[in-house]
Amino acid sequence: MKKIVITILAALFLFAGVFFTYEYITDQKIVDGVVSKSIDGKGKPVDITTEFSPDDTIYFGAKANRFWIKKAEVVWYKGEIATANRLLVEEGIELNKAGYFTTELSVPEGLDEGHYSVTIYVDGKKIRETDTEFDIKK
Repeated sequence: MKKIVITILAALFLFAGVFFTYEYITDQKIVDGVVSKSIDGKGKPVDITTEFSPDDTIYFGAKANRFWIKKAEVVWYKGEIATANRLLVEEGIELNKAGYFTTELSVPEGLDEGHYSVTIYVDGKKIRETDTEFDIKK
């Protein structure tokens, strides 16, 4: 009887360990992507919004959700997320002190009015981790 209980408990612990390891590895590695008008001294997005003027500098920040992710790729789009709408691709974005990947979009002549999107990927991977959308209005 005692051996059966120990065997069942061991099997339950093994199953739970495998389940939670699988969830940890396959879950999103970069989360909470936001656009903002500025970032603080450590690199965390502040003044979060989804509406900008054409002359604003737009900051994108997303939090790392796994300790081993150190670099990311950010893709900016004019309009919906589609390869044909790519505006700018930034590779090798490094994790900052606040645990965020941050980058900025600034065009000297200003951005056109309209709808924009931004996505982030683990550097070298094809799976989109998170994305956000924003608008440029005069």
